[in-house]
Amino acid sequence: MNYSDYKLKGNPFRIGPPLNPEEIIWAGFKELKEKLEIQISTSIKTSPSRIVLNWGRYGSGKTHAANYFTRTKRVDEIAATLATTSTRNVKVNLPRTSKDPVQAFLRSFLGQINLQAIKIDFDKLIQLTNKTQVLEMIQSVSSDGVISELLKQIIEADTPEKLTQLESYLFGDSTKGTLNKLGLPSGLKDDEQIVNFLSAYINTITYNKKLYSAFFLWIDEFEDIDTLNKNGQDRFTTFLRQLFDKTPNNLALFLNFTPKTFFNIEDLSITLGEALATRAKLRVMFEEPSIDDAKEYIIQLINDPLNREASPSSPSQPFEDDVIGYILKHIGRLSVRQINEVFSLILELALLKTADKINEEFVQSVKSEIISWEEKQ
Repeated sequence: MNYSDYKLKGNPFRIGPPLNPEEIIWAGFKELKEKLEIQISTSIKTSPSRIVLNWGRYGSGKTHAANYFTRTKRVDEIAATLATTSTRNVKVNLPRTSKDPVQAFLRSFLGQINLQAIKIDFDKLIQLTNKTQVLEMIQSVSSDGVISELLKQIIEADTPEKLTQLESYLFGDSTKGTLNKLGLPSGLKDDEQIVNFLSAYINTITYNKKLYSAFFLWIDEFEDIDTLNKNGQDRFTTFLRQLFDKTPNNLALFLNFTPKTFFNIEDLSITLGEALATRAKLRVMFEEPSIDDAKEYIIQLINDPLNREASPSSPSQPFEDDVIGYILKHIGRLSVRQINEVFSLILELALLKTADKINEEFVQSVKSEIISWEEKQ
């Protein structure tokens, strides 16, 4: 027996994110998606930068939302419906236990958008305007002469070797000989210069929304800031505040935050710092799903064309209609992760035991293997 016997192409209940962006789908949770897309649409249509706090417990879908809105074409589809230019979308995990969280953030950022991609962005902007205008844009958005010269050299880099030298410079890894060739002082080891570099790049490529209408930066697992020492926490929150303040237009910063036990949203200033917390006025709550929410999620997920192989005998196949609710009522506090873990396990056990269908009798026979199973009257 295999998945095709259940009219499925594979196991739809993923535990981790897929490598292929085309395999990232959104199922169920229509209201949550609408709330996020309102924030995204507002950022695309208007100029002022914004910080959005995504708040929800572990497994509530925050990381999936970040992947969905940064790795798929969904945000560009929204931009197209608004008849505006496309967007830049980046997801970065908060640097954990790093001795230099700002430099670690820069490396992670450039892991998503490398210097070649940055150069391509500038080349596209030059095609829309001209080189002189782009250099003038850089001068107008940057008060740091070193950063202006660095961006100019990125624009004029004509070999992969030159870009490699500039990348080494950004990471503070340049030799004295390389620095002499570039004609630049020692690399960006100062937090403020890293802010200046990122803000100048974002400000230029979103200038008057000519190339990109907005730059979306999602920082996942922000609660892990407590793995940094006090100095590291202060440095990183100050860095984000400065980045936000120096990128006053077209930056949307989404912070994914999982509260620890007994942590209330009113306590955010303790983690974010007062200056950053006061700027994070917009919030999207990732609530615990109801039974009906969870059912809708499961049905939409298994019937997505990515997962459904052929016309099923019922929308819930291989699960009998009433067994989905039965399972959901017995697996404790619901979350997207919990639902995926339990239903993935049950589906795999059904294949292993060659069950024609998954009904209450079958679930009863395997419930001892479900760690979160709770007996109820």
